[in-house]
Amino acid sequence: MSTHSLPSDPQPVSRADLFPPAAYLIGAPKCGTTALGHYLAGHPGVGFSNPKEPHYFSRDLRGLCLCDDFEAYRATFAPGPQAEVLMEGSVWYLYSDSAITEILKARPDAKFIVMLRNPVKMLASLHRQLIHALDENEEDFRTAWDLSDARAAGKNIPRSCRAPSTLLYKRTAAFGEMLSRLYARVPRDRVLVLFQEDMRADTPGIYRRTLAFLGLEDDGRRDFPSINEAKRARSKLVRYVVTRAGPARQLVSRPIKRAFGLESLGLLKKLDALNTAKLAKVPVPADLAEEIAATYAEDMLLLQLLVGRDLADLGWPMPDPARPKSAAVG
Repeated sequence: MSTHSLPSDPQPVSRADLFPPAAYLIGAPKCGTTALGHYLAGHPGVGFSNPKEPHYFSRDLRGLCLCDDFEAYRATFAPGPQAEVLMEGSVWYLYSDSAITEILKARPDAKFIVMLRNPVKMLASLHRQLIHALDENEEDFRTAWDLSDARAAGKNIPRSCRAPSTLLYKRTAAFGEMLSRLYARVPRDRVLVLFQEDMRADTPGIYRRTLAFLGLEDDGRRDFPSINEAKRARSKLVRYVVTRAGPARQLVSRPIKRAFGLESLGLLKKLDALNTAKLAKVPVPADLAEEIAATYAEDMLLLQLLVGRDLADLGWPMPDPARPKSAAVG
């Protein structure tokens, strides 16, 4: 749900053969998608959306959508002269009940990239991100986790939350269920499943593997900087003005831009940067980590079955009894 800007300028796409996008980095949140999207956006063969996460197709999560209509969605793409594929990275598409269906209506041959991560670490990171995005108001992760059931019943939802279902921490890491649903709709040769743990260990290898999946040549990239580190807002009021008070901002900025013939004042990005501080990692208490692992035990076993890989090798808290070593399905 980041609005992290990627290295492209938003100008309407003009090459009709590329649109709608043929590739989608669909999730999950806090699993490395922003970093991979940033690297891919630098490839000459990729026209990546700006912002990274327009969430146009997640009709059941309308609060996250940054595009009002199809033409507004089209305008988020600005492919360069060498572009061979358009893609975007709305990370809640995998979680959404409707996004994949809507994408396939618009682009039946679409390819999907899924990035996953140890649920315990992903959920703790997601909680911090939701606080920063002003969707979450409970600062304590354990309390937020315990609120999942009440929030599923429509209670204790923060007024500023754009999509209440994103706060259901007991559901948002059900990767096995989500991947099973995706496989039921899309041939497996059009789905690439990656793991954040693998990308941390071998970023160039994961990047090249993704290019091969997209049918693109290796551009020789060797620089893979850290992207989208955990952060917090020094002032929630300033964060709200920067990210949510759009109409009010326009009333102030529009006359100034017209007077000076400017496309953008660029002040908000500077203000947001000044208001943002890096956030140190906070370890999840052992008892809470065990509870999360127990909650997702069956789902992790399903995921392991679907991907045919021992997820314990990645450091995931896989449940007993003994895990199948090579239980690929289909």
